[in-house]
Amino acid sequence: MRTSSVRPARLVGAVAILAGLFGLALAAGALARDGGGSGGGAVGWSSDGVESGGPTTGAASATPSLRQSTTQPLALPSLAEPAVSPDGSEIAFVSAGDIWTVPAAGGVARLLVSHPANESRPMYSPDGKRLAFVSNRTGNGDVYVLTFDTGEVARLTCDDGGDQLDGWSRDGKWVYFSTAIQDLGAINNDAYRVSADGGTPLPVIEGLYTNEFGAAPSPDGKTTAFCAGGAANRDWWRNGHSHWDETQVWVAREGSAGETVYEPLTPPGAKDVWPMWSADGRTVY
Repeated sequence: MRTSSVRPARLVGAVAILAGLFGLALAAGALARDGGGSGGGAVGWSSDGVESGGPTTGAASATPSLRQSTTQPLALPSLAEPAVSPDGSEIAFVSAGDIWTVPAAGGVARLLVSHPANESRPMYSPDGKRLAFVSNRTGNGDVYVLTFDTGEVARLTCDDGGDQLDGWSRDGKWVYFSTAIQDLGAINNDAYRVSADGGTPLPVIEGLYTNEFGAAPSPDGKTTAFCAGGAANRDWWRNGHSHWDETQVWVAREGSAGETVYEPLTPPGAKDVWPMWSADGRTVY
């Protein structure tokens, strides 16, 4: 196999935290919504948490600005799950159950996917032409793909369980996700992949009685890194040590006789999640 080194689990957490802070810092002062009623406009937040702009009607248009008329700063919007576009020019993120985008250099955030249901986990395709995400508009949560050129939203998964979006193959042909619908127990996920153009999901990792998630295919598609063990996919936020959420990073590859060979990359006793490959496929982070 081509995997030659593994970074410590703390690095994975640090990368995720930095990505989140990066998205929050850029978008917190720039989130824009269309105002309802007459005189609608954009609503934004300044860096000190005070709302500015927004719709004005009647006498309200003659009143001083909100910055001048109140001493209580408004709460900042909830911003989560940032994803950077392949060319680094844009960040997609989730706020209030919808998906927004904002220039990576800073600016005004624009609404991209809106629905009465909740959308989450936006992930750009490697070529930047599509965006995969999860929506519970049909129930527990399925994987969808938005095509930017046409605006078409296609549903990729249609099962009764909640699906967790894991990532794209490097060639953009497959979308990887994990779900517990075929295993025993509500927390025992298996990893699957489905064509980005739609079709029947195919199993990638399906160990019985084991929670497997976070599938990340190598650049050449011959090896899959994934997480196995505890419930860190649900309880990644827990502080401190708990056997319940201990998770290892493993790799699965095809053996010489066509069988699937599994190999642990990290030792037990920690919470190792969100594996990511280097561009040359020699390192797993």
